[in-house]
Amino acid sequence: MKLFRSIQRARGAAAAVGAALLLLTTSAHADFVNGGFEQSPDFTGWTTPGFAIPGAIPTFPPTQWSHLGLTTGTSQSAVLNGPGNAAATDGNLTWTNRVARVHEEFSNGDGNTASAIEQVLTVAAGDIEADGKVHIRFNAAPVLEDPGHAPDEQPYFFIEVTNQHGTSLYHTFNYSNEPGVPWVLNSAGSHRYTNWQAFDIPVTAAVGDQLTLRLLAAGCGQGGHAGALYVNDVRTQAAVQGPSLWVSAAGPATICLNRGGTTNVTYTYTYRNNGTDPMYGVTASVSMPVTSDSTPVTTTFVSITNPTFGGGTCTAPASPGNPATCSIGTLQPGQQGTFQMTVQIPAGAIGPTLNNGTYSLSGATSAQGGTVVTQLGPLVRTAMSENCAVNVAPVPTLGEWAMMLLASLMAAFGWVMMRRRMG
Repeated sequence: MKLFRSIQRARGAAAAVGAALLLLTTSAHADFVNGGFEQSPDFTGWTTPGFAIPGAIPTFPPTQWSHLGLTTGTSQSAVLNGPGNAAATDGNLTWTNRVARVHEEFSNGDGNTASAIEQVLTVAAGDIEADGKVHIRFNAAPVLEDPGHAPDEQPYFFIEVTNQHGTSLYHTFNYSNEPGVPWVLNSAGSHRYTNWQAFDIPVTAAVGDQLTLRLLAAGCGQGGHAGALYVNDVRTQAAVQGPSLWVSAAGPATICLNRGGTTNVTYTYTYRNNGTDPMYGVTASVSMPVTSDSTPVTTTFVSITNPTFGGGTCTAPASPGNPATCSIGTLQPGQQGTFQMTVQIPAGAIGPTLNNGTYSLSGATSAQGGTVVTQLGPLVRTAMSENCAVNVAPVPTLGEWAMMLLASLMAAFGWVMMRRRMG
């Protein structure tokens, strides 16, 4: 009996250990190695390939890595200590902790060259959020020279997420001075840059899947101009330490233009306090999207809804050319909401894309003011098409029994008509 009880106790202990291990496994959070570049002052956890680029991007606009026409070269990427700033922005683009600089915005980054940083994430249960997706999050800021070349020859950056089968799950691409992006021109040179952009990439993946994140920056196709992409806080978790705000937009992948008329497009904007500190006086500023026509066309405001959280209101632009604004109020850590804005593409615009990248979220660290935090949202590009399929109403058809009935009715009608003529 004592032996039996000992065995039972051992089984119970083993079951408890197994349950604990299962709990740990199901809540495991893999995340990226050295995603904030703080665990090591270098690219530990990352690979850093270098490339040579052709005179023009072979497939434009590129939607996958193979479209870029890259061949083997030398990397110009580096991890930079903080606090610091990007000299090519007159010191306006700043960081507190370490960041990665992908490629180089000065002379080392020209000569038909590009650089990338890459890492493979093996998905754990804790990386999958309530929406069933893995969210790859990071901050990035491009600093690209603007020589005024054709779009497929400009300095650019390209970001892609693929799975273990090589399938592209996400991509984005921006070239220097592309319409619809709030580029700032360096007063002392030809560089253009943006503030830190908040990227949140939701992808469908299962536990054990491998996701590859690639971030690339390139100089121009003519060889004389450079470009870089600054990157920080690469992670799957939503929250970061300290004061922080997050904003993103979602719109249609493709729109069908109304030939000869105007076309409306609706965007949904999501705002969030993704830091650990309350944010006060939070406001959103949303400029009108712009087409990528040879002479860019600005959309016109149609309507905007109020924020779903925070108790504030959204208002139309004060005058044409100004942004719409939303007063959201106080956001505690983790609180978030949405609002929608509809704009109109004027008749005659042809694109080929509608670019929405000039929207931001701002807030302060105290009700009395404190430090102001501003976060820019990433570009949302929508393809504009005039060759949309037209829905043709189906032609009614008769079944077999209906055809037999119709034939009988026609025969009867013919017999009646014949009798009338004979009579």
